[in-house]
Amino acid sequence: MNIMKFTGKAAAICFAAGIAAAALSACGDKKTEEPAQNGAEVQNQAQTQPMEMQDLDMKPATEAEILQVLAFLPDPVATVYGEPIARKEIIDELVSQEVPLEIYKSIGEERLRQAMSKQIEDMVKDQIMLKQAEKAGFKPSAEFVAKEMKEEFAELPKEEQEEIEKALKDRGLTIEEHMKETSENPEIQKKAALSKFVHTEFLDKAKKNVSDEDVKKFYDEHIEDVTKPEGVTVAHILIQLDEEKEATDAEAADKEAKAKIDDIYEELLKDPASFDKLAQEKSDCPSGKRDNGKLPAFDKDGMLLDGGGAMDQTFADAAFGIEKAGQITKPVKTRFGYHIIKLIEKTPEEVTPMEKVKDKITEYLAAEKAQADLNKMLDDEIAKNAKINDFAPAKEAPAEAK
Repeated sequence: MNIMKFTGKAAAICFAAGIAAAALSACGDKKTEEPAQNGAEVQNQAQTQPMEMQDLDMKPATEAEILQVLAFLPDPVATVYGEPIARKEIIDELVSQEVPLEIYKSIGEERLRQAMSKQIEDMVKDQIMLKQAEKAGFKPSAEFVAKEMKEEFAELPKEEQEEIEKALKDRGLTIEEHMKETSENPEIQKKAALSKFVHTEFLDKAKKNVSDEDVKKFYDEHIEDVTKPEGVTVAHILIQLDEEKEATDAEAADKEAKAKIDDIYEELLKDPASFDKLAQEKSDCPSGKRDNGKLPAFDKDGMLLDGGGAMDQTFADAAFGIEKAGQITKPVKTRFGYHIIKLIEKTPEEVTPMEKVKDKITEYLAAEKAQADLNKMLDDEIAKNAKINDFAPAKEAPAEAK
């Protein structure tokens, strides 16, 4: 069981359950990864079938049909703290997913056995987590969720509170109505209790055991991960090839684009200060009109320093070949067309000081420790208080006639 499923604040889970996208953004988009649903393997298989199979008018498998396909499942499938987990819980979930019988058959019994084995193990762990959470005082209830939501909302900046209230108003709800509606949802109650339990009993305790020496050791061993590479910030003017002309006469389209970029280059040689004006008027890249052709900073491999994408390598090589700020390249051809690149700034390689990343490293190490502690608790409880029942033996394939 991955601890990252429970690392969001309990109240953040509650808000995320019912607020529109705008409100989620206002909350800093705090969210917790959803546990895998029952039969995820079956559902994934249904979504990845060839189009010809998906296009067939196939009816969802009935409860009886699913029972027949999963005849190897015992009943109950497991027992946790003396309480049985009925086979019907799995069957009901699969029925609700409305997967055609043909999909079950195409998966094959071996993969179905693997999927069900994993699902039953997850169900057992969920029951253990709930039991342990209740023992620690985190019992799922409407009162618990409402209390967590009120505390979380009160801690938000005023402007974020107002954005959430506006998003809810657009849905015809007040913050009080939303809290009441959300707090009465049994699934939200369970997730909120588990989130609080994991934070309090595992993450918070683990964080207290992360020493300065631990942080320093991790920092030294991962220095490359906190080193910002040498980068450049440039602006460019782009002339793209005419797509229609390129489709019928690629050579002519290339010559036309090359002639345009050469004319611009000649203008820049005469008047280097005209770059911004020419970028706005003649560049085919949106950055021309938006910001005089300026692009995000990137490294020698073309990777954006702030993440989220990459430049064409030919473009990056040409940019790093410029020696001084303000200088431009001769026209450079990439898969996007022809460019003239102007260097705005070069930044040297820089190692982020440990103090700036100390909190993130501490959180990472605490999460690792908490994950190990959580896994140990689950393993111990399964050994002492759970029993997963064996599947019926696989049927032997009929012998071929001689």
